[in-house]
Amino acid sequence: MRSPVVVRALTVFLASLGGLLFGYGTGVIAGVLPFITTAFELSSWEQGAAVSAALLGATLTAPSSGWLADRFGRRPVILVAAAVYTVGTAASAAASGPLVLLSGRFLVGLALGATSLAVPLYISEISPPARRGALVTLNQLMLTGGLLLSYVVAYLLEPTGAWRWMLAVGIVPALVVLVGGFLVPESPDWLRSQGLGTRAKRAALRLGIDAGPEPSLTGPVRGLELRKACAQAGPRWVALGLAIAVLVHLTGLNTAIYYAPTILVSSGLTSAGGIVGSILVGVCNVLATVVTVLFLDRWGRRPLMIGGLLVMAAAAVAIAVAQFLGAVGAATALLLCVFITAGAVGPAAVFWVYIAEIYPSRTRGVLMSLATAAHWAADFLVATTFLPLVQGLSLAGAFVVYAAITGAAALALGRWMPETRGRSLVSAREPASAIDQAPSTNPSS
Repeated sequence: MRSPVVVRALTVFLASLGGLLFGYGTGVIAGVLPFITTAFELSSWEQGAAVSAALLGATLTAPSSGWLADRFGRRPVILVAAAVYTVGTAASAAASGPLVLLSGRFLVGLALGATSLAVPLYISEISPPARRGALVTLNQLMLTGGLLLSYVVAYLLEPTGAWRWMLAVGIVPALVVLVGGFLVPESPDWLRSQGLGTRAKRAALRLGIDAGPEPSLTGPVRGLELRKACAQAGPRWVALGLAIAVLVHLTGLNTAIYYAPTILVSSGLTSAGGIVGSILVGVCNVLATVVTVLFLDRWGRRPLMIGGLLVMAAAAVAIAVAQFLGAVGAATALLLCVFITAGAVGPAAVFWVYIAEIYPSRTRGVLMSLATAAHWAADFLVATTFLPLVQGLSLAGAFVVYAAITGAAALALGRWMPETRGRSLVSAREPASAIDQAPSTNPSS
């Protein structure tokens, strides 16, 4: 029998591969875009559609993914999503025209919308409280690793123009998730919520975590309707989760990632140089996420979120100034690294941990799905409008807009965002107002 440490490590690794799927699935389009633009003669709006088709799919499945995770379990949702991802990726790679390509990308997005909620939810429920921030952030680390992998694959295949293979590589980790998912246990927290106390104890024993209290419910919980879930969690916490979900993308963070080669080429680099610059950006993204994994549970959610937003705002202003001054692509690449690094340390990583901690257990799936839907809807909106925004305002003007939003977000969260570091998910079953009573400077007291 495997030791609990090994089982927990395997479970977290396989679950976090869902993050790699998301990173690769959304990032690969950056390398593919120049080739499909030429092959299918795409306009700027059609290019935006190619980038955001997966985000639209994610937006549509996110609202129901919480209900599905509450109804059928965390693990089955991840497995089915991996299967849909495989089908969508294969269809995209084999596309003979833009309609098939967009349809395949849309299927990929449907899968990503489910995994983007189910993976951090699953990991948060199988993690010891003292390590939850680091383990949930492994999902974000895998996501940034997937982005970097997509840039490296694009760089290696760019000379041959093999954009179909760029897409097809994403099938490999999806198959690993499909096979490995049958080797790990379901979330004990979910099993308890279904009234399956004996199975929950066995799963907790395999994972080496606290089995938690026996459920006080008279029957299985099948998920709450949205109105009841919002009432139980409290309006402040519902609004805070939605605000953070949207602000992560209104900063322009993911837009900078998706369009990194396009931004760098427009700043004076060659096509190959743009991809190399994107790899540099991807490396910064991964290293920043490693820092977050190591220090999120030590420094707390609030300082990293607000500090990251402030640095992003400064970097966005610097990018705009560099564009006004006619800076070369190398300077823009460096500033993009700073912008994305700050985003990876702050909002991108903190968001997923935070929304898993501020909602009570009975409402967590429903409200996390609501926040996730808002998250990807904002991503879809910003990704679709980026190129038209650049055409209307210039690249400098677009980053001025992002700087203003990011700075305002930092100020607002400085006023309204409390700390949640070290809080057990068991205590989250209490009314969310209980968090109000904890001093934000020392949430564990």
